[in-house]
Amino acid sequence: MSAMTMTARPATELHRDLKSKWGGTAFTSICGGPHPTGDAASVLKGESASDTGRSPGTGFDYACVGEGEDIVKEVALGLARGKALDGVAGLFRLKDDELTGEVRRDRVDLERCPPLPMRNRFPTHIEIGRGCRWGCAYCQTPGIHGRVERFRSLDSIEKVVDFYARTGMKDYRFVLPNALGYASDRPGSPNCDALSDLLERARSRARGGRLFLGSFPSEARPEYVTAEALGILKEHVSNEKLVIGGQSGSQRILDELKRGHSVEDIRKACDTAIGAGFKPAIDLVLGFPGESAEDRRQTFKLMEDLAGQGSRVNMHFFMPLPGTPLAEGTPVFLREHDRRVLDRLAQDGIVRGGWRRQEEFSRIWVKRRRDKSPCP
Repeated sequence: MSAMTMTARPATELHRDLKSKWGGTAFTSICGGPHPTGDAASVLKGESASDTGRSPGTGFDYACVGEGEDIVKEVALGLARGKALDGVAGLFRLKDDELTGEVRRDRVDLERCPPLPMRNRFPTHIEIGRGCRWGCAYCQTPGIHGRVERFRSLDSIEKVVDFYARTGMKDYRFVLPNALGYASDRPGSPNCDALSDLLERARSRARGGRLFLGSFPSEARPEYVTAEALGILKEHVSNEKLVIGGQSGSQRILDELKRGHSVEDIRKACDTAIGAGFKPAIDLVLGFPGESAEDRRQTFKLMEDLAGQGSRVNMHFFMPLPGTPLAEGTPVFLREHDRRVLDRLAQDGIVRGGWRRQEEFSRIWVKRRRDKSPCP
């Protein structure tokens, strides 16, 4: 199974039900994904947010930490040959209640792993790169894929687009940690030649299909939003919205997060997007550890200023994700005044998003941590 932090509970409980029905030795179980990568012990111990304590013997046999493609291959070959999996780098398990395993040092070669399966038609997002050089304090991406950015070659992307076009696929949604960062070798600057080549070659193979870049779930860093880059996008893509990662309207918070851009960069990105004919959708987050009333006021002001210019906001609430520098951080929960402001902005069509559910999840998380109970 695979689990994000917000889906770790149902994954753990489903696994527990399967063990109860079939017995603990009927199958070998492995859990991978963002949550086990950051907190392998929790899935091995069978912990979930609904527990009042640990349930011995109900955890997964192994946790897969980091990128999984090469690990899955080794697991499949090992099981087929009747070999134990303890020697597979990247797999961790509990031995005498201690976490044991070897970190996998090599990164997956994206050229050997197509972004979509090439044997069966399975249309979904097309991942065109991994890793993020920025290392923002709340984000799990660098911990999973590293801080060295890797990109699929134009040839391999063109090949998968051509394959799926022949199966009748109509929409091609490209995904990067930073939507406008494809093949960029200069921090803070898009590689416009590479972006142009990417989209031109994809369109030549898409057989009239629609291209999407800079739409959910792939946001653009604000300093990469330039007139030249958006001119290239406008020529080729079908998304009317451009999702921009702003995160906060407080420069102090942006600096604490090590975002590497300014509030003014966010404002400029929105202006540039509107000028290029896009509708900006800004990702913002409330509740960061140490966030003051003034920090929050500045974020609300940014939201209203941008809305007055035609932008909209995707609002989130901070969740302390395992494996990040802020994993042990305590969220600053919303006050009644904050809720009224957000409700008004939502009614005006300025704000949307899952901040309510995320805040509730963070409350559960913090309570379990305070009570020294299992994490969600």
